[in-house]
Amino acid sequence: MDTSHPPSAPSTADIEKVLSGIEYPKTKEGLVEYVSQKHAIMGDDVYSLIESLPSRTYRDSAEVAIALGELKSGKAFRTANMVAKSEQPSKKGGKAAVTKSVSAAAVAKVLAGIDFPKTKRSLIQYAKKNVPKTQVQPSTDILDVMDQLPERKYDNMADVERSIRDIL
Repeated sequence: MDTSHPPSAPSTADIEKVLSGIEYPKTKEGLVEYVSQKHAIMGDDVYSLIESLPSRTYRDSAEVAIALGELKSGKAFRTANMVAKSEQPSKKGGKAAVTKSVSAAAVAKVLAGIDFPKTKRSLIQYAKKNVPKTQVQPSTDILDVMDQLPERKYDNMADVERSIRDIL
């Protein structure tokens, strides 16, 4: 059974949940220490993923999400110097910073707290109601990406994230 249906990899939403309540900026070591306190609750997959992040200081949850995306996709990591030159620190932290460009993490922010299963239409309706609460800018970009989702039933956030990655 395990070989036929291996467990799914941790999603961005799983990582966000584990890192909720953390105060930024944090070094990789600080993230690992914080996550190690929750290790028994979350399991080895999430812990291993955080441990594999590049060593640098993360200003907010958006930078963690970007690094995890680079890790999962196999892209080269942006160095802290590249991050500092390309982006100013976010004064509002992860919620504002994660939305500077549309990503699976930005969509996950807008859909935080949603119950599954949902249709594409239900996801978009929820996102429209939640965008002002999460201070997502520009909200139209996220909604435009969500409009491109395939018409189907989504059983969990991982389903949504896979579809978003296919679009982007």
